[in-house]
Amino acid sequence: MKMIKKALAAVLALALALTAGCSGKDRSWAARSGEDTIPSGVYLVELMMGYNEAAGQLYGTEDILKATIGETPAPQYITDYAKRECANLLAIRKEFQSRGLSVGEEGEQQASDYTDYLYSIGESFYQANGVEKESVKFINDTTMMSLAVFSSIYGEGGEKEVSKAELEKEFASRYTRSRYLIFPKVDITTGSPLTQEELEENRERADRYYQRAKDGESFPALIHQYTQEQNPEGAGEQQADNAYDVYLENNTGYFPPVFEQGIVAAADGEVGQLEDEYYIYLYQKLPLLEGEAARVESYLSNILQTMKYDEYMELINGWGSALDVTYNNAALAVHTPSSLKMTADQLGTGSEAESGSSESSAPESSESSSSSQG
Repeated sequence: MKMIKKALAAVLALALALTAGCSGKDRSWAARSGEDTIPSGVYLVELMMGYNEAAGQLYGTEDILKATIGETPAPQYITDYAKRECANLLAIRKEFQSRGLSVGEEGEQQASDYTDYLYSIGESFYQANGVEKESVKFINDTTMMSLAVFSSIYGEGGEKEVSKAELEKEFASRYTRSRYLIFPKVDITTGSPLTQEELEENRERADRYYQRAKDGESFPALIHQYTQEQNPEGAGEQQADNAYDVYLENNTGYFPPVFEQGIVAAADGEVGQLEDEYYIYLYQKLPLLEGEAARVESYLSNILQTMKYDEYMELINGWGSALDVTYNNAALAVHTPSSLKMTADQLGTGSEAESGSSESSAPESSESSSSSQG
C-alpha cells in the first residue's frame, strides 16, 4: 500500500511540475528590446499583414502556405515579415524616445480614431485571430511616433530639412486648383443622349453662366445659384468661397481628360469652357498656393511624405536590422502562419476571400536574441 501511495505521489508531483512548467511560459509578448516590448497581439497583426503581402505576390495560388516566394517557403516569408515589422516598431519607438519627441493630444486622438475605424471594418478577422483593439492601437500609436520622427528629420529645422520653396515647387508641378460647373449633354441617370431640345437648353444655360463669370460675378455665388436651381429644397446657405475649391492632381484620371488637360493648360484666374461628349464644363482656374492656408499646408505635408517615403523606409529598416531584439519563441511557436484564420471559410462566412492555409514549421521553442531580422 505504501508503495502504491508513493507511486501516486510521484505521478502527482510530476503532473504538477509539468503544469507549472507550461503555465510558466509567458506568451503575452513576442519581441523585446531594452525596456520596450511588442505584445503578442501586435505580432499577430503583423503576421496577418505578412499573410496579405504573401497573398498579393501569390495571387491565384490555391494554397498560399504550401507555395514559395522566390526560394523562400511562404510560411517563413510571413514569419520573417512579422519579425522584421516588429523590430521596426521597436526601432521607431526607440528613435522617438531618444529624440525627446511628442505626438500631442491631436496625434493621440488621430491614433485612437483610426484604431476604432480599422477595428470596426476588420473586426471579424481580428477577433477570429485573437487580436484585441489595444494591439491595433499600439501600431497606430507607433505610426504617430513615426510621423513625429519623420518631421524631426525632414521638416523645418530637421537634419535633412526640405525647404518650403522646394515643397511648393513640387506641389505646383503636380496639382491645380479650380472651381467648376457642369452642364450635362446626357441623361445623368441613364447615360442616354439628351433630346436636341434639352441639349440646346443646357447649352444656352451654360453660355449664360459663362458670360456672367466672364463679367466678373463671383464663381462661388454662381455655383450656389446653380445648385439651388437643381435642388431648391436641399441647397442650403452658400458656403465659404474656399469650400468650392478643387485640388486636382495632374493626369490621374479622377476627372475627364478634357477637363484635366484644360485646367493644366489654363492660366491662373482664367474663366473658360470645355466640352466632351458627356458634359459642358465651366471652370475658373485659381492660383494654387493662395488657397486656404490649412489645406495648402496639409498638401505640402503629404508632398513631403511622398518625396521622402522611400528614403525614410530605408532608415527605418536600417534601424530595425541593427537593433538588438529578443524574440519570445514560446509565443512565436503558438502564433504561426498556419494558426491564422484568413479566409472566409475559416471565418465561417462561406466562400474564400483569400487562398487557404496549411501546416507550417513552428519557430524554435526557446527565446532567442538577434541583432538582425530576416
